Amino acid sequence: MTKYEFMIIVNPTISEEERATKIDALKAVLEKAGTKIINEDVWGDKKLAYKINKQDRAHYVLYTLELDGTKITEISKEINLNRDIWRYMFVKLED
Repeated sequence: MTKYEFMIIVNPTISEEERATKIDALKAVLEKAGTKIINEDVWGDKKLAYKINKQDRAHYVLYTLELDGTKITEISKEINLNRDIWRYMFVKLED
């Protein structure tokens, strides 16, 4: 298993309950793919460097994960179905 940082940018206009539901669904997708969530760091609403969907702010969440790198494509397919997760990125951490 390899360690990754995983950042998501979530639509800030949805309610707190909707956001929690979307994030819980994302965690379920990660766990289904055999991912171990080591850390979850909620950054909250931050200003974007550029507008996304005519918004200049978004909700950020950073995860530290252990997963099999071959599962990233499978996870990405599931994330792409969620319109409220605007951007995401996996970054492999050095050992």
